[in-house]
Amino acid sequence: MMIKLAVFMALCLIGQLAMEAVAYTFKLWTYTSKKNFLIHIILAVMLVFGVLSYLVSGMHWYLRYPAGVIVGFLYEYGNASGLDMFYFPDNKFLIFRSKASVLVVISLMWGLYPLIVPIVYRYIAPLIMKAG
Repeated sequence: MMIKLAVFMALCLIGQLAMEAVAYTFKLWTYTSKKNFLIHIILAVMLVFGVLSYLVSGMHWYLRYPAGVIVGFLYEYGNASGLDMFYFPDNKFLIFRSKASVLVVISLMWGLYPLIVPIVYRYIAPLIMKAG
């Protein structure tokens, strides 16, 4: 059971590092400090979204996705309301402009973790069991 949770957390980490590489390349968002980047990766992504993905993994997809969106919205709202761990230059993300629209779009993207991570796990779990 702990191995499954660790794999969920690792999958979230891998996904987020890929997103961070894209964001850095295209300057989609910027961290206010390197410390905040580490806090974001460890606390928000690995712990919060890894654990959330694990906890809702047995639910239908139409319940997993909104769970991620809600938690993502709370996280993004917290950041926009004072956490100030990162920001979106000129309050825009891709074609979306204004804090409100960026908040909604990014929240919808957070919903992908609990949606996709359990599916990926199902495909790699036999490989993990075979290796262990």
